Amino acid sequence: MSDELSQSPDAAGADRSWEERNPDIEREITIDEFQPKGTLTLTLIYFAIVVLMWIFMYFVEFAGNAPSIID
Repeated sequence: MSDELSQSPDAAGADRSWEERNPDIEREITIDEFQPKGTLTLTLIYFAIVVLMWIFMYFVEFAGNAPSIID
């Protein structure tokens, strides 16, 4: 009886993740549950870099009438 309690699935798999304990179960999410925040963050960072590069090129290189990198 004590062996059954010590071999319970909860005690044996306490240190493993849910996916490792249940490899046959897959969780499907709907389109309403899917919120790609990481993709949105990366897209906004890329957009900010492009805007900063455009500002640098326009105001410093072309509208500044100062010595520039581009000759």
